[in-house]
Amino acid sequence: MPFDRNSINLIARGDQKKFRQLMECTSDELFLFAMGFLRRREIAEEIVSDVFVKTWENRTKLWKISNLKAYLFVSVKNACISHIRKEKNDKVISIDGMENFWFIPVECPETEYISKETLAQIHKAIDKLPPKCKMAFTLAKINGMKYKEIAEVMEVSEKTVNNHLVYAIKKITVLLGIKNRKKHKAQPFKQASLF
Repeated sequence: MPFDRNSINLIARGDQKKFRQLMECTSDELFLFAMGFLRRREIAEEIVSDVFVKTWENRTKLWKISNLKAYLFVSVKNACISHIRKEKNDKVISIDGMENFWFIPVECPETEYISKETLAQIHKAIDKLPPKCKMAFTLAKINGMKYKEIAEVMEVSEKTVNNHLVYAIKKITVLLGIKNRKKHKAQPFKQASLF
């Protein structure tokens, strides 16, 4: 995401054009992330819209934020959990208490080289992952976030993110019947790579 410190400062000072660029660059990713929690298009759209409105209303405080992408994802996650909490009339709901995080299959240029059957198998394998593991995998492999950003969004350590991703890769490769060609000693934080 091309939003450096200068861009954040411009938004904080009220630059509507920069803020519009921010919305255009992040709204689809944030919407898919919200759908992972809510599974309802209208509510996910409303939550993302509300996050942008609140971000604009509080723009003068943006200069304090070091990672705008992580901030937006955390805001969407918190809004989704608040919505679920209200819907279930439950005061305490966290990611740990989430029954599931929905993986939304996405299309990309590389998918034209993969057969529909193989792609369906990959999506099915991802869907079988535990909720937190699926969320970490989605943020890393679909949204392209760094471990540090994922850790911030999920409120866990980077090591925990790595553990989720290592587990996800192992589980997906087993479910797809992929054999590990080489046995080598894994290096921390470099182990979670399927793609």
